[in-house]
Amino acid sequence: MEKTGSYRSLLNSKLIKGLLSLAFKGYFVETGWTNSYLKKESLDPDGNPIPWLTYSFLDFIEGRLNKELLLFEYGAGNSTLFYAKHVKKVTAVEHDKNWFERIKNQMPAHVEIKHIGLEGDDYVHAILQKDQLFDIIIVDGRKRIACCKNAIQRLSETGVLILDDAEREHYQPAMDYLIQQGFKHIPFSGIAIGAIHRKVTALFYKENNCLGI
Repeated sequence: MEKTGSYRSLLNSKLIKGLLSLAFKGYFVETGWTNSYLKKESLDPDGNPIPWLTYSFLDFIEGRLNKELLLFEYGAGNSTLFYAKHVKKVTAVEHDKNWFERIKNQMPAHVEIKHIGLEGDDYVHAILQKDQLFDIIIVDGRKRIACCKNAIQRLSETGVLILDDAEREHYQPAMDYLIQQGFKHIPFSGIAIGAIHRKVTALFYKENNCLGI
């Protein structure tokens, strides 16, 4: 059950002062959270695009990506631009036609991005249409349980899978399935870009993985 506070606590002058200070200094400003929240866009402190994941995961992944890695992403956007700066190639699928049209021309040459609607199974099977293995697979779109099950069929021997919003109860079957397949996992919990509630970005991996865990 989600825990809530009392409206009465907002009358506390010390709390009000502390909350107001968050807009000018401290963690929220240093991470770019304030700017992201106001603009409803995932940005770092300098206004550069970043994945809409937990800050704890972003802290972990920093410095672990390299230009030898192939990455597949269910759900495209600022995260695609971010990963493109750090890996060899990004392959992404996006279900929202309007969003796809908005972002597709922003992508560099080594990003392969495609719009696939949610009718039928084409979206979840998109990764199976690729005759290659991926080092990192991000599941952050729709139909995530089915996407996770298909994704591991295209995961390299040293590959890892990342499931965002893993705190949501209806994604538990995906997590259970991956653990049954022998994956270990790390739940990166905490605050996420522009969010005011607790979120979890879960990383699934095996021994001798590409992230050096």
